[in-house]
Amino acid sequence: MKAFGQLVYHRCNGNARNAIPSMANHRKHRGYKTQRVVADWLRQWYPYAESTGAGRQGEDITGIPFSIEVKARSDFSPLAWIKQAESNKGGKIAFVVSRCNGQGENAEEYLAFMRLGDLMNILNDRAPNNEPTRCKQCGSWMIQNAICHTCQQGGISLA
Repeated sequence: MKAFGQLVYHRCNGNARNAIPSMANHRKHRGYKTQRVVADWLRQWYPYAESTGAGRQGEDITGIPFSIEVKARSDFSPLAWIKQAESNKGGKIAFVVSRCNGQGENAEEYLAFMRLGDLMNILNDRAPNNEPTRCKQCGSWMIQNAICHTCQQGGISLA
């Protein structure tokens, strides 16, 4: 086996011309690339998002208000990955972004997962459970302090 740059090649029949890149290195570079793709995509909202590169302890992407563990692996170990993300979170919400085999370089299509308790805290802030109430004009059920859709569709004055 000989190393040329960062790729490791196995000699085939003693001839470097027929060399094949090592699968381990391919997977490692796929992981580096996935981190960069995710960081680039996150810059739409977080202009300081940066991939830290693989092999470094801590968060995979910095400059964002949460902790992400990025994975581009063929195995699936969600609990281990969540624990790794949480060990790096430093008070932030932690989650995992996973690029599955067969997915290209569109980060929007990657999977993301987190603990259900963290997800519900986020969802409750965005969509609180408002108690339903009856509309005073038509009697239909509606969300408290919202416009009655029945009255709105029926052309009833919403005065």
